Amino acid sequence: MDLRGRLVNSLWAFRLLLAVPAAIMLGNFLMHGRGWGQLIDQSGEWAIRLLILTLAITPLRLLMKQLGFGPHWPMWLFKRRRSLGLAAFLYASLHASAYLIRQANLNVVLFDLRFAEYLTGWIAFLGMLLLAAASNDDAVHRLGLWWKMLQRLAYVAMIAAAVHWYVIRQDHAAFWLHILPLAVLEAYRVWYNFARPAGLKH
Repeated sequence: MDLRGRLVNSLWAFRLLLAVPAAIMLGNFLMHGRGWGQLIDQSGEWAIRLLILTLAITPLRLLMKQLGFGPHWPMWLFKRRRSLGLAAFLYASLHASAYLIRQANLNVVLFDLRFAEYLTGWIAFLGMLLLAAASNDDAVHRLGLWWKMLQRLAYVAMIAAAVHWYVIRQDHAAFWLHILPLAVLEAYRVWYNFARPAGLKH
């Protein structure tokens, strides 16, 4: 296998690629005097982008199957779903940590929980934390069938994160640009699983 093929198939190369936005935003923060607000905004945006990509993999695999793509690319995506999910959690952790450091006051943080935009953010983070804690092979084995049920938290986290983003940010165009592709793919997944004509089954 040539170098290009090794890089495409390397999980570590993929994970390194996922870390590039964090390196850039932290570099800008530390070396160029970018403020806490920008770090919070950018880390939060990357967290929700990666969560969207994680959730999009299953319906995208179904769509690729229907369109006649070979098994390679759907499986390539599937093998990287865990890495995407963990990256989403790490960016969410950076987002939450930057927010807590900037506030520097627990009373302010607790006061903010009265508002939907902050409460939903913490709900999303807690859901992602539980998913990240159960993402290793040992946890999957120990949880058994419960692991599948736990994975549904990803949708709770996604909805909470979407509400958090929509309410707290004024740029709703960016929100819809991110959310609509996932909504379309999930609608396709529901149709594929429950409503498609039997003759379309491959």
